[in-house]
Amino acid sequence: MIPTHPLLLTLVALLTCLPASLPAAYGDLRWTALTDGPILGGPAIDQQGDVYVSSQDGRVYAYTAQGTLKWIFQGPTDWMESAPTIGPDGTVYAGSWDGRLYAIDGTSGSLKWAFSTGGVLTGSPAVGADGTIFIGSNDSFLYAIHSDGSQKWVSEAVPSYAPISGSPALNASGDVIYFGNDDGEFFALDATTGNLLWSVSVASIHPPASGTSVAISGAPAIDQDGSIYFACENNYLYALSYDGSLHWTFAASEPIRSSPAIDGNGTIFFAAQDGYLYAIDNLGFQISETYVGDVFYCSPAIDGNGHVLLAGYAGSATIGAASRFVSVNPAGEIAWEYLISDYNDASPNIAPDGSIYFAAHDGSLYCFEGTAPLMPNSPWPRFQANAAQSGFAKASSQEPAEPAITDFFSTITETHPDGWVFVPWFGAGWLMPRELPWVEHLELGYIFLQGPTADSVWFYDLRLNDWLYANQFAPNFYFRATAATWLYHLQGTTVYTNRWFFNYTSMEWFMD
Repeated sequence: MIPTHPLLLTLVALLTCLPASLPAAYGDLRWTALTDGPILGGPAIDQQGDVYVSSQDGRVYAYTAQGTLKWIFQGPTDWMESAPTIGPDGTVYAGSWDGRLYAIDGTSGSLKWAFSTGGVLTGSPAVGADGTIFIGSNDSFLYAIHSDGSQKWVSEAVPSYAPISGSPALNASGDVIYFGNDDGEFFALDATTGNLLWSVSVASIHPPASGTSVAISGAPAIDQDGSIYFACENNYLYALSYDGSLHWTFAASEPIRSSPAIDGNGTIFFAAQDGYLYAIDNLGFQISETYVGDVFYCSPAIDGNGHVLLAGYAGSATIGAASRFVSVNPAGEIAWEYLISDYNDASPNIAPDGSIYFAAHDGSLYCFEGTAPLMPNSPWPRFQANAAQSGFAKASSQEPAEPAITDFFSTITETHPDGWVFVPWFGAGWLMPRELPWVEHLELGYIFLQGPTADSVWFYDLRLNDWLYANQFAPNFYFRATAATWLYHLQGTTVYTNRWFFNYTSMEWFMD
């Protein structure tokens, strides 16, 4: 018999008690996928959690949420630099250096159509609720394209014919399209006709020094009150009213080429080549700054817990090219970071399940463990407003296409003096119509209504990032559609067994 040392027995016992695998922690790398060229544009994410990236190898890649390759679209022989956009019907749009905008079937990866402009496409398209696609070209024109690939209108940017390198964005009602160009001109056009509504020259506000670029390289961000924020390579962030009047400006110490994001409290986040992530309140006063490394074109993304995701340059003459992906917590501290040996320009994205995606010049798409989806009560939590990168705040990649839209105001029996209407199956739900099927809830904010009949209503809760179901015959209960569980009730019954509740204060689920 072989003697056994007591210490060895203790060690074996401890190892036996360890779990087979430790639970994933925030910021843990889940998987990577490699393309055949640098990725300069941020990934787009659809409602199923599938991820789409364009590469300088001239292809668009689609991956499942588990990292499995879904399809590869072989496009032009030229670079595909702009970040892809997902339309309301699942079509993936990607621009190329060959001057074409490609419409790709999101399910199969097959080409639906290609639209030719007269110049290189580096910005991403915006897509309206009706499916109209807006894209700026280096030929100095902004194009509006029907969902079938035919031209709706084309509008000159400025008499100087400056290239449009950045991405356009739509206002909340979808009737105004905003964009800037490389000459520092910022425009508001009628989205239906293409007619100029107003324009602003940054040079008239801050005359540039000799040799200073005034290019507007990023996309604007639009707040819920209609305020517009955009950055310029002259080091300034600009805040405009919906009518083009100047609210304020804020100066960084170096050029700003990325796009701002807005959290649920109206705080504006942006990063500059001076290496700092800035937090600015909506009056233009600085709240904080966090050093993340030089930021070129990468724009911040804000999750539901207030963490800001961003990538900054971390290289040196000693280690060479390097970037680090970071998460900055609400206190302005680095929560986690991940170093790669290459450059980054692509803006991060956050999936509905909280998964975090980065991409870089090394051709890789990185998926990290997250804890929350994009901030639900934010009007513009990342580049181009949402996970689908549609450039339209109301266009969410999480909105299912079915069931059909129904007008639920036909059965309203009570009206509030201020115009709010009471809908019985929303419990204490006072609503205001806002271009149906969008309504505004007195407490929850904007909600998207869908349903087969007026007796059963599907609605999207922007605070939960989830679709819920309510029935007028059980007005105290909401049903959580994606989990097939009862959500909570507002009043009336004392039966709680096996029903799920959501605490909006702690943002946690519990069962009672």
